[in-house]
Amino acid sequence: MTRNGFDMPSATQPKQLRYYERKTWKENSNMQLNFKRIIDLSYPIDENSPCELPIEPARIYDTATMEEDGYFESRVDLSGHYSTHTDTPSLMYASGFTIDQIPLEKLSGMVTLMNFSRDKKPGDEITEQEITNWMAEHDDIAKDSIVFLYTGMQEYAYQPIFNRKWIGLSGEAAKLLCDKGIKIVGTDAPSIDSLRGHDIQFPAHHTFLEHEIPIVEDICNLDKLPQNFYALIAPLKLCKSSGAPTRVFAFV
Repeated sequence: MTRNGFDMPSATQPKQLRYYERKTWKENSNMQLNFKRIIDLSYPIDENSPCELPIEPARIYDTATMEEDGYFESRVDLSGHYSTHTDTPSLMYASGFTIDQIPLEKLSGMVTLMNFSRDKKPGDEITEQEITNWMAEHDDIAKDSIVFLYTGMQEYAYQPIFNRKWIGLSGEAAKLLCDKGIKIVGTDAPSIDSLRGHDIQFPAHHTFLEHEIPIVEDICNLDKLPQNFYALIAPLKLCKSSGAPTRVFAFV
C-alpha cells in the first residue's frame, strides 16, 4: 500500500521494526528488521546518575502533590550534558548545529560495537593502532554506520573512579573513525576524550564535532549486546542547546 509517497509495510507482523523510504530516495526500498528484545542503553536520571565532573547533579523535586493539589507534577533541573547524553557540534563550534537541529538520519541505524573492555583499564587511552587492529581482527566499519565503544567503564558507573580516571579515544583514533564516514559515535565512558585529551583541549571532541558527528556519552548495558545491532538514539529536543539527555535503545 502506498500513502503520501511512502510504501507502507503490513501492520500485521508482530515484533518487527519497520522503516521505509520515499521512492525518490536512493532505491525503491521496503526493509524490515527482525528483533527479539529491546535493550535500554541509558541510565536513569536522578541526583546520583553517572556523569563527568564538574557537571552538577540533577535536581528533581515536586511542584504539586496528590495530597495538596489533586495531581502529581515534578520539576527537573539538569545540565544538557548530564548522565546519558548527546553532544552536538555547537559544543565546540559557534557555527555548529544544536541538539534541536540534529539531522534525524543520524539518530538511527546499524551499530558496530567495538569492545575494548578486556584490554583496557581505567585511565588508559584507545589509540589509532588499536582501532586499526580491531578492524583487521573483526570487520571494517561501513560508511554511515554508528560506532559504540565498549571500554568497560560502565562497570565503574557509580564509583568515584568513573569520572576521575576513565578510558577515552586519542585524537588520532577519532580521526580514523571520521575517515571511515561514521555518522555518530558513542561510549560507555563519561567522555569520548581520554584523560590525556582533556589536558590538551579535547582533540577527540574537536575531531568528531568538526566533522558534524554527534557524540553520545555515558551509555550503559553494552555488555548485553552483539557486535552488530540496530539502535535508536533519542535526545530531548532542547532549543539552542549544545547537548541533551538521551534515551538510547538497542534492537537485538
